[in-house]
Amino acid sequence: MIAYKHCINRLHAPLLVFLLAAASILSGCSSTKTVPEGDALFAGYQVKINDERDSSNRTSELQTELTATVRPKPNASILGLRPKLWIYNAFYTEKEKGLKHWIQTKFGEPPVLLSAVDTNSISGVMSGRLHNKGYFVNTVESATTVNKKMATIDWTATVSEPYRIRKIEYTLSDSLPIQQAIEGIKAGSLLVPGEPYELSKMTAERVRIDQKLKEMGYYYFSPENLIFSVDTTSGGRQADVLLRLKKDVPGYALRPYTLDEVFIFANYTLNDTLYARDTIHVRGYHYLPNEDYVKARYLLRNVFLEKDSIHTRQDHLLTVNRLMGLPAYKFVNVQYERDTTELGKLDAFIYLTPSLKKSLQAEARMVNKSNGFAGPGITVSFRNRNALRGSELLSVELTGNLENSVGGGRGKDVETKDESSSGNASLTSYELGVQSTLTFPRIVSPFKLRNLRTEFVPKTRISAGFSFLNRVQYYQMNSFNASYGYNWRPKRTLTFDATPINLQYVKLGRITADFDTILRDRPYLQRSFENQFIIGSIFQVTYSNQMIEGKTNHFFNNTSLDLSGNILNALQTLGGTPKGTDEFPRTIAKQPFSQYIRLENDFRHYLNLTKESQLVTRLAVGIGMPYGNSSQLPYVKQFSVGGPNSIRAFRARSIGPGSYNIPDSLASSYFDQVGDIKIEANIEYRFPIAGFFKGAVFVDAGNVWLANETLDEKGVPERQGGVFKASNFLNDVAIGTGFGLRVDVDFFVIRFDLGIPVKIPYLPKGEQNVLSNFKPKFGGEEGMVLNIAIGYPF
Repeated sequence: MIAYKHCINRLHAPLLVFLLAAASILSGCSSTKTVPEGDALFAGYQVKINDERDSSNRTSELQTELTATVRPKPNASILGLRPKLWIYNAFYTEKEKGLKHWIQTKFGEPPVLLSAVDTNSISGVMSGRLHNKGYFVNTVESATTVNKKMATIDWTATVSEPYRIRKIEYTLSDSLPIQQAIEGIKAGSLLVPGEPYELSKMTAERVRIDQKLKEMGYYYFSPENLIFSVDTTSGGRQADVLLRLKKDVPGYALRPYTLDEVFIFANYTLNDTLYARDTIHVRGYHYLPNEDYVKARYLLRNVFLEKDSIHTRQDHLLTVNRLMGLPAYKFVNVQYERDTTELGKLDAFIYLTPSLKKSLQAEARMVNKSNGFAGPGITVSFRNRNALRGSELLSVELTGNLENSVGGGRGKDVETKDESSSGNASLTSYELGVQSTLTFPRIVSPFKLRNLRTEFVPKTRISAGFSFLNRVQYYQMNSFNASYGYNWRPKRTLTFDATPINLQYVKLGRITADFDTILRDRPYLQRSFENQFIIGSIFQVTYSNQMIEGKTNHFFNNTSLDLSGNILNALQTLGGTPKGTDEFPRTIAKQPFSQYIRLENDFRHYLNLTKESQLVTRLAVGIGMPYGNSSQLPYVKQFSVGGPNSIRAFRARSIGPGSYNIPDSLASSYFDQVGDIKIEANIEYRFPIAGFFKGAVFVDAGNVWLANETLDEKGVPERQGGVFKASNFLNDVAIGTGFGLRVDVDFFVIRFDLGIPVKIPYLPKGEQNVLSNFKPKFGGEEGMVLNIAIGYPF
């Protein structure tokens, strides 16, 4: 048997070479199938920079810029193959309808012909780009090679030392008020003597000056009012740069402006006649027509345009963004007019178009939860976008879900005596709930706080809700919640969310005989499901630069701190209440309360390789520690792994804690597969396929662990191997891989991820690596898992 395998392996290398050679030949033949006679396929090109006499060390920069000027681009290729061109040729038809035409045009790409490439024009564009980089003397040549109807083009750009800036002068009239303003901002100039001449930097310098002037009241000024002149007569490849104003700049553009009157139309429609009959005056503002829609004192917190203040672009943008963030308004338009009676004065007009105040919406959806339950759901929501005449958003949501487990805890074939057995692989659940939230577009606090100068509206959130959960085979649970919190964004990339008051009461209702047996056999689980209050606070900080376009690296990080029971426990200690125990914990309203600290961090890095492909990495860690009045974290606060947004090769809550091997009778109950510590890492490569079809390959790894060991009555660990130990970390990590198909239509993403187990930690050592025994099947410990979800996993 060994000799046979060795023989096969010896054949792999030559066979692989033969297959690649055959594929290359077939690709070459099929690529030129639809190329007309006398023409050739534009197969590729290369741009070379001959810069032996250039000391600026910009070879890579020049090559990138000149390469981008080549139009059209050759057909897309992967490892030398052109799949889209192959599809076009394979399904080529002159008919304008039918299946072949649809495949040809939808997934194929016609050949890019050599005749479509104007080398002289492209060479001229390249020469112009070099001129803009300071290479006033340059040459660009091209050479075309054609072999078997396949053409390649080589461009060679020859440059010498670029012209460098010798000095920069601002030739402006001293009598103009704008002269002193420009003199004051010269220090931050993008143009530096001694550096190569670059047209792009000169254009950017005009924009920089304009932006600075806009913050100094020059509302009507624009970058086009400035012009640069370059003098190269000094010799030595040096250039003198002169900045001056154009001669035809109107006088009003050279004058700074302050704001005079500010008019706010708080209930504006296109048919308004804009008469001021019902105008009221509040804090120097003209408020029209009255306060019947939004009260002025609430709206003015979002207006940063003040009478007699210098007009600045920052105040303008702050005002527009803050007003656009108010739920009560759909459109915001700010216009300015020069005062006809006084020079240097602007009147501001703010037009606010109301949103639809009230709405009722019903939505049917497919629910896909992280615990492995999925099924149909419905949500009926009511919205009032101006509930208290201060642009407050009142939302009430009624939800109903009917769910079934989409797979067993690990997919084992468990024999059961009847349908109510705990080993049943098909669990049914339904949930009913109501959640109401009132959001104020401002900070509501007993303390007087200054108005935040940020483009994002700060919010105060008050919510209350109730949910009823029925896991038919196990239990019913009632959950009540209420919270009071704040959300604010000091800048685009940073968000703070503080919930100083977070109340939750969880009450276990009817339980089945099976679940009662599970609780009696596992005291630690019984403590997790006890009726209890969760009274504490939650604080979150989120950083994300994903909204900034054009960056190669995007980052996301969310840190969450969840505290419960500390203040209440301290007050009871001060009041002399006896210290709580597992049997007799401290209570409030005759119900025990939880005491714990829970810290979680989710870090993600997005490496944008091309416009549509990226490499995404993620590290999620968390730890929760019960103490004081609690010996176990509440079940709803414990960590789990697996499922469509976690380790996708395993069902939700089917791994852990640690190397714990759950009994077969509970393989689909999900109760034991949680922990106090979580470490999870993911890496995923995302790439385009065709149109709105995207692909991905991924590797996921991680697990959950217990912070402390729990023993049964005989002193035996209740979950053997579940406690976190650094020495066993690598042995306890579950690993999965796989690939996915995503249907991404911008506003909606459907995801199909096929997970394949690689390492299963609960198997005996030596048997954990199951990839070597991989079989393309679903079910069983080593079977594949199909995850269907909405949106990207991270």
